[in-house]
Amino acid sequence: MLAALAPLAFADGFVIYNTLPSPLPPNMVSVNYEADEAAEFGGLIQFAGGGSNYSLINATVGMSDWAYASEWQKSGSFDCPAGSNCTSSGFTVPLTLNLYNVGANNSVGSLIAAESVDAFIPWRPEPTAGCGSNYLGSDGNCHGGSLSTVTFNFTDVTVPGEIIWGLSFNTTNYGVNPTGVLGPYDSLNIAMAQTLPTTGSNPLPDTVYWNTLYAPYYADGGAGGTGTFRQDTGWYPQSGAIEFTSSPEPSSLLLLGSGLLGLAGMLRRKLSA
Repeated sequence: MLAALAPLAFADGFVIYNTLPSPLPPNMVSVNYEADEAAEFGGLIQFAGGGSNYSLINATVGMSDWAYASEWQKSGSFDCPAGSNCTSSGFTVPLTLNLYNVGANNSVGSLIAAESVDAFIPWRPEPTAGCGSNYLGSDGNCHGGSLSTVTFNFTDVTVPGEIIWGLSFNTTNYGVNPTGVLGPYDSLNIAMAQTLPTTGSNPLPDTVYWNTLYAPYYADGGAGGTGTFRQDTGWYPQSGAIEFTSSPEPSSLLLLGSGLLGLAGMLRRKLSA
């Protein structure tokens, strides 16, 4: 029994940073890449535990989708761009999560790793009477977008205790390679947490990192976009909704072994009694 318990204890890894609420609400405040002329969005984060290195398992990002099926369904078929693979339940879009070292003065340093997925995004529910173009959520409120998550696997990727992460994808007019074709990805947003992390921390709680070509009203003094992935202030306490998990540290395995040995001793004593 003890041998069976050991691997199960760490089957899902440890959460080392989290701003995703649990359970997930119908929707969250979000940032739209097409409307904000953005190519990448993220932040500087510090993992829990005070370790110098972490062996990642995965990262899960919250996405808010404002596109619903009937917008893209024409005469019984879906009028979606090639590669979006629209179906009655949702569409796919390539997403990339980049992990960077923290450079001088908290600038974006060298790339540690990047993981790309063809993410499946569920359609937002159809409009509900009384909510205009929005829908009635399970919380009794009208919402413009619906929340889902996308997971990126980073197995065997080792990262330092602090990193900068950035989520990138292409829309019609923006991104590394704009599609030039209208698609439901223009209505896809990254979800924003409105509270500080429940696990880990934000060393710069007023700051996000993004690559955008203009300065929205909440950016740093209206300085203007630069087309580079860089800091932007004035966001407290908002940050991207994301969770990171890692494999256990050797010290954690040692503690588990000690606990299992103690449990074994207790069982022996009970049996002999």
